[in-house]
Amino acid sequence: MEFRNATPGDAERILRFWKESGATIGVTDEVEQIRRVATHPGAIFLLAILRDEIIGTLLGTYDGWRGNMYRLAVHPARRRQGIARELVRRVERVFAEWGVRRITVLIEVDHPPATEFWTSVGYPRDERIVRHLGMLDSRTAATPK
Repeated sequence: MEFRNATPGDAERILRFWKESGATIGVTDEVEQIRRVATHPGAIFLLAILRDEIIGTLLGTYDGWRGNMYRLAVHPARRRQGIARELVRRVERVFAEWGVRRITVLIEVDHPPATEFWTSVGYPRDERIVRHLGMLDSRTAATPK
């Protein structure tokens, strides 16, 4: 198994992997968005690869204030083998190089195994925070929905 940064050319495979792995696909999970984040200077988008197949993903971003981790996914047949933990540790090392001190992880509330995993690797649930979400209309880029 190897770990490497995603490239724009991986975008279709990443989206297909997320769907096949049972990850929830949102309105912003599009090939062009994946291509954009793969080259963004404030992002580290790691892939776990086995025999040329994607078996894990984790996206880490840094906005200058705090680090964020999203899109942790591991192929169902490869879970509980340390892949997710290794993806997290690798993103943490990059964050440390960037000077990140605080990290937020987004987890869907109806995925208890994800909550258990993140707690086990040192990211307990923060009961003080609730996420609010807005969307910009892509045509005007200024109209909140």
